[in-house]
Amino acid sequence: MNILQRIAVRLIFGTGPYEAANTSCRRGSIPGAAPQDAKFDLTASVRTELVRRSRYLVKNSGFFRELVGNMALYAVGDGIRPQALSPDPEWNRAAEEYFQRWTRNADISGRFSFSECQHLACRALDTDGEIFVHRVIDESGLPKLQLIEAHRIGDDGEDETIDGVKLDAVGRPLAYRLLDDEGGFDDLEASFVLHVFEPDSPSQVRGAPTLQHSINHLLDEMELLALEKHAVKDNADVSRVLKTNRTDTDDTGDFQIQGAATTHEASDPATLQRIMGGKMVRLNPEEDLESFQSNRPSPTFTGFLEHLRRDSALGMIPFEFAADSSKVGGAGVRLVVAKADRRFSRRQTVLIERMIRPTWMFVIGHAIRTGKLPPVEDWTRVTFTTPRRITVDAGREAQQNRADVEMGLKTLAEHFAELGMDFSEEMEIRAQNAKALLALAEKYGVPLELLYRPSGGFASLTPKPPA
Repeated sequence: MNILQRIAVRLIFGTGPYEAANTSCRRGSIPGAAPQDAKFDLTASVRTELVRRSRYLVKNSGFFRELVGNMALYAVGDGIRPQALSPDPEWNRAAEEYFQRWTRNADISGRFSFSECQHLACRALDTDGEIFVHRVIDESGLPKLQLIEAHRIGDDGEDETIDGVKLDAVGRPLAYRLLDDEGGFDDLEASFVLHVFEPDSPSQVRGAPTLQHSINHLLDEMELLALEKHAVKDNADVSRVLKTNRTDTDDTGDFQIQGAATTHEASDPATLQRIMGGKMVRLNPEEDLESFQSNRPSPTFTGFLEHLRRDSALGMIPFEFAADSSKVGGAGVRLVVAKADRRFSRRQTVLIERMIRPTWMFVIGHAIRTGKLPPVEDWTRVTFTTPRRITVDAGREAQQNRADVEMGLKTLAEHFAELGMDFSEEMEIRAQNAKALLALAEKYGVPLELLYRPSGGFASLTPKPPA
């Protein structure tokens, strides 16, 4: 091998020890430039096209809607609720009641409650990749939230922003450019805007749809299904097939390729059909009439569609959880549910840290500043109650929870939080019930045990036999 051949081999195939970095004429080239910041990979035009296709799918693909809907249903549920943790229990209860009243009309337009805003934000993360929440004070002096969709934040043709976000020298957002319908814009100060998205890179400025990797798969599935349905309809229109070894047919049979029968004798099939009922067909010796049976869609086609859906669901929630769990056993179901639960927990963390916690600080801070709530130490300390976690073995886990609470391995607050219930509210109800039972037992002179455990109470009243 001469020197020119060696140089050609190095240029074509590479000489690095990492095979994945070597080029080959048997593999296609990888699209994209050299590694760079994510803000240059996800440009405004690329992100806009991804959002356009993703919104089309959420309107027309049932599988896409199921993935997005399941994430919002199990991650948000009836809403993620804050729980104050300041040293003053009375202030905690008052702050939670104030925030709960505020949540009934949280949106600046007056159309959405805070739990509905959480649902919209969760769905936007999967469909658009992000949503912007502008914290404002309305004309009556109350704190409100303004939900801004991804297409409303963008560039206006100037070089001041990167896809609608103005950054400082270290990459800190300074303002978000809000586009209006007349072609103008308004810069929103970053301190009043909550950019809710799930970052994949430290250099990422805007968010991409969660299912951006599966957009082409789902679009191809819709096109293939449309073509296959059209083929099935065409095949369904054919009921029987006449097979013959001749190139033409005379006019004495019921099926003519050339011409048509002009005479009707007494023994022709049409006459016999009217006399005897049913349908009688006369065939020549070289002819054979068979029912047409279509093989579309084939099992191979349906398996291909399942592969597309499985690959589309990767990175979000398991395919078996969203679509079909009939092929997994008991251990597989537990693994699928546990994996889905971790996905939901991750989404809850994103919503809490990027939207719900700052909203609590905004609303309660405004109440303290306006004198509606007294200032207390550590008023910013707060935890959050999420919806009830999904489980497979509800009975077994409930029994284990009771044992853990009785042994002191788990607190009542943790137990109620896992069930999506508020500890303070539940204990308040329990105390009221206990007080009512004590009053009834004293009023009617009956054992207390008889009121909350009738079987055990009646057993204690049964006279014992003499020794």
